[in-house]
Amino acid sequence: MLLLITFLLTVALSALYVIFGNVPAQFWGVLATFGVAVGIFLALTVLELAFFLVVNVVFEKSNPKSMFKHRVLDVFTHWYYNGILRVRVIVTGKENLPTNNRFVVFCNHIEASDPMYMKQVYKDFPVAFVSKVALFKSFPVKNILSSVGCIPISAKADNSALNSIKESIERVENGQPMGIFPEGKRTYGNTPISFRPGAFKVPLKAQADISPVALYDMHEIYRKGRILPVKVYLHVLPLIKYEDYKDMDTIQIADMVQTMVVAQIDKFAATIKK
Repeated sequence: MLLLITFLLTVALSALYVIFGNVPAQFWGVLATFGVAVGIFLALTVLELAFFLVVNVVFEKSNPKSMFKHRVLDVFTHWYYNGILRVRVIVTGKENLPTNNRFVVFCNHIEASDPMYMKQVYKDFPVAFVSKVALFKSFPVKNILSSVGCIPISAKADNSALNSIKESIERVENGQPMGIFPEGKRTYGNTPISFRPGAFKVPLKAQADISPVALYDMHEIYRKGRILPVKVYLHVLPLIKYEDYKDMDTIQIADMVQTMVVAQIDKFAATIKK
């Protein structure tokens, strides 16, 4: 939507230049008009990016559950990840979305941009993600992530990782849904690896529901040499209520969620034509 608005504004302002500007004749006029259009488009894009950064940097310390900040991030993700990268996300299972904020999303992890597409689906919820600590070391990424409530986690099973889990539990208890990739790393393909049971301490301790998600073909976005637009797939699986798993241990919960996700990936593989 933002990309479309930017394009329409560019056309409108370029038309004003043609009507009221001192446009050279013939070929040079066409070239000048094209140059003005490109300049307007770039200027509008810079202003949009500046607004996005200001919102996330200036309001970084404010309430991470603020839907205003999440809406701004959603607009940006559509502009870049769908418009610029020319990605069409085929979403199914929306009827399975939660009805309140006390839940944790678990999903297979294919590419770094997975959270951005997931936030588009959970756009009515202030979902933040447990993200690798390396992302929190550079401006402005760390500011954006912190602004919406993302939590850094170490790849090592140390005290800092334990603290991240505890903070995630507190966030969910206080009404901010969290997204977790229980594989612990990207797979760059449609074959998931084992889900780590420790990640499932978050919903269990927070007494929250589990919203499983299956992603498919996300690695096609970054396929070398890709020119044409690409389709990727996201399915929201049925919500698992806390009451339905509260007597299970984290190993059993991890196995249950992974079985659901893998079954959906197999469905994708059987029905999607390459």
